[in-house]
Amino acid sequence: MKTFTVYRFDKVREKKVQVGTLVERRENERGNNLAGLLNLAANRFKRSSDHRIQIAFGGFLVEL
Repeated sequence: MKTFTVYRFDKVREKKVQVGTLVERRENERGNNLAGLLNLAANRFKRSSDHRIQIAFGGFLVEL
């Protein structure tokens, strides 16, 4: 199982703040695992459509 950390950017403090963690429990590659995790993170952690979240995948940050 892989874990991915989800952050939001706090504009007042100008820092990223951890808001949660996603766990990938799929053992087999289904072709869209990454897209599914990004969609799940957006649904769970976004407060509104203009709210931005960042997800740490290895050494990369993906912003939604």
